[in-house]
Amino acid sequence: MKRKNIIFISAILMLLSILSCSSNDSNDTNDYMAPMPTATTAPMPTATTAPMPTATTAPMPTATTAPTDNTTMSSMTDAVSEVSILMSEWDVSVDSTSSIKEGKIKLTLVNNGNLEHNMVLLNSDNYENLELTDDSSMADESKLDILGKISGLQPGESGELLLEDIGPGTYAFICNTPGHYQLGMVNKIIVE
Repeated sequence: MKRKNIIFISAILMLLSILSCSSNDSNDTNDYMAPMPTATTAPMPTATTAPMPTATTAPMPTATTAPTDNTTMSSMTDAVSEVSILMSEWDVSVDSTSSIKEGKIKLTLVNNGNLEHNMVLLNSDNYENLELTDDSSMADESKLDILGKISGLQPGESGELLLEDIGPGTYAFICNTPGHYQLGMVNKIIVE
């Protein structure tokens, strides 16, 4: 405490001696006094978050036959089936305005909850009894056949997954945020 007082008093004395050395006499042109630096503060940086990249998958191979005439063949259809998946705490719903057709599918995950959610789309119709990680907090993704993923979304955020050349079938998906799979955050989409 005494040291702080000594430093404070020394600083005041130095300031007073500097001020007393200044002269308002405009006739003295040989004396030059550098301007006193003023204290400024740099603006504090604000926190920002980079947008999360949306997940994409490589196209699944499809079997086609060579055309027998001079016309070109299309691999399935150019139309995109759009599917909205809504997640909130312990609830997952699929909202598709029409049937999901094989070919290109755009899945949009909307986090309507209060916690982070993600989506792992499986190349399987089964989401039951998936093998868990060593700490049993989530499904072990290294043991799954994954078609695509949408990384963790904060409340109010949405993400997209574009799949190309998806064949007919039933595809399960899970929220694999720790603890969410075990609490039943699972569902399926049916592709015709």
